[in-house]
Amino acid sequence: MNHPLKNPDSKHYQMIDGVEAVERLEQMYSKEELAVWAKISAMKYRLRIANKDAVEKEATKIRGFEAYYKYLTE
Repeated sequence: MNHPLKNPDSKHYQMIDGVEAVERLEQMYSKEELAVWAKISAMKYRLRIANKDAVEKEATKIRGFEAYYKYLTE
């Protein structure tokens, strides 16, 4: 399975050393901690859907965090 949150086409996710922010988080936190973050982030986007960005954009974020949760827990 490909990494659900890595986005090499969007340079704004990369830090000055070229590492993506999610990769740095994976160096700093355990899989369990990251899974909780992914689960909570998906719920955050569900709770505010259509209040900030377009519904499809928010739905894409929800699917990404849910896929990342699955990636970490399976």
